[in-house]
Amino acid sequence: THITPFSMFLLSKNDVSPPSRVWIGIIGMSVGIVAGVVLTRAYIAKHVKSSSLALRRTYTPGETPLPPNQEFGRSTKIFDTDQLQSCYHLMISSVTPRPIALVSSRHPDTNIDNVAPFSYFGVVAHKPPMLAIGFCRQSGQKKDTLVNIEQSKQFCVNIMSEWYLDAANHTCGEFASNVDEFTASGLTKAACQVVNAPRVQQAGVSYECELEYMHRLVSPKDNQPTTEIVLARVVRVHVDESLLIENYNPQKPRLETNKLKPLGRLGGNVYCTLGELIDIPRPKV
Repeated sequence: THITPFSMFLLSKNDVSPPSRVWIGIIGMSVGIVAGVVLTRAYIAKHVKSSSLALRRTYTPGETPLPPNQEFGRSTKIFDTDQLQSCYHLMISSVTPRPIALVSSRHPDTNIDNVAPFSYFGVVAHKPPMLAIGFCRQSGQKKDTLVNIEQSKQFCVNIMSEWYLDAANHTCGEFASNVDEFTASGLTKAACQVVNAPRVQQAGVSYECELEYMHRLVSPKDNQPTTEIVLARVVRVHVDESLLIENYNPQKPRLETNKLKPLGRLGGNVYCTLGELIDIPRPKV
């Protein structure tokens, strides 16, 4: 009679006593669990960075956090900002990531449209909704966007997203004031409802803004103006419907940030994406 590997398995199984079968089952289950752990760790190692927040050590309230490495904390360099030739690289490489305002505006006299990105930007209030943007001068000269805002008192802030990064980045070139960056970059103009300025059609979110207040900063060394900080009131918000959460409350709309795919700015010319996300509930005290 021909004996196959399968029939040998059946014969060996029949020869095993019930207690032994139990132990074989336990061993088999343990091997399966170990294999599952190994495969899970292998997957995490391949798809999740070693600095992943998902792999962080368990925190106990009141516990002192551990430093990132053995060198951290041994020596601290202190910079006197009044003594530095420039704080630019120090600031933009440490205050990160920064959201980006792709500002579109229109000159009220020439009707020339302008669009450019600014990363000294953030939301500062929601009741009323307010945005703040810092416009740094270049060699003492105001940028075209700031000139348009000063004269028209209106503009639009568009959120930069991954799908049109290159076109949006192209608008930060040193174009002459009579050049329409929409045309130069390939971005599409869309109408605003209230303000006299175009919005970027490619943007998933656009804020129609009116100038609320402008504050000028001067250099402590020569007292020359260097920056204008613009505080803007949001009067309309344009949101692509595909980005809104399912069954959203029309009175309290909300977006799926993952779908918006917003971009941030780091030091130098480096952009960043959302990357890893982690939802941590607020502590109950």
